[in-house]
Amino acid sequence: MIKDILVHIPTERPMRPVVDASISSAAAFRAHLDAVAIGYIRTSTAYVVDGSAAADVAPVFEMEQQRAAQRTAAALAVFETEARNAGISYECRSIEDLPAEGASVIGTTARLYDLAVVLQPDTAEEGFDSTIPTEFLFQAGGPVLSVPHIFRGTFKAKRIGVCWDGSRLAARALRDARPFLCQADALVAISINGAENYAPRCNAGGAGQTSGARRVAA
Repeated sequence: MIKDILVHIPTERPMRPVVDASISSAAAFRAHLDAVAIGYIRTSTAYVVDGSAAADVAPVFEMEQQRAAQRTAAALAVFETEARNAGISYECRSIEDLPAEGASVIGTTARLYDLAVVLQPDTAEEGFDSTIPTEFLFQAGGPVLSVPHIFRGTFKAKRIGVCWDGSRLAARALRDARPFLCQADALVAISINGAENYAPRCNAGGAGQTSGARRVAA
């Protein structure tokens, strides 16, 4: 059961998709939602060549830190307004740090949650926010919902495709996704070049079973 959700609120990319998806998911599951925004401190301001240069660099670093704090505050303000209007349980947290440190902190923090929500990465952009989904995938150790950048409105997974190869990892992913499977209108189990690993019975199990289930083998 999903009781605690973590969402990363971008400060460099559109935030509306993850705001809408995370809040509507928290409302649907009656879960607590924690929002984290990272204000990245540019690495060019973080290096000091020698002691005499420290006095010159310190004000620049401090100014960059203030700008990072302003970006996180602006992003979280949008989230907080929507979360308050939705009447859900939520908290906000900001991180102002170097890109690598910020990504590491939020990636390991995701391990404490039942679900993590991130914005789908954009390979065309080189911003730090585009690296966060990868950090979640490799560090969270749990289910991650990647929201498309074109998404708007209330999130509901009506049609779900399950990629199945009979492995331990596939079974773990299916188990983690059960709360979404229970609410889906249709499920499709997809098995590619795996005749010996039959697709699982396509049902969510328990109450709220999904009726429109079928198998596809390729």
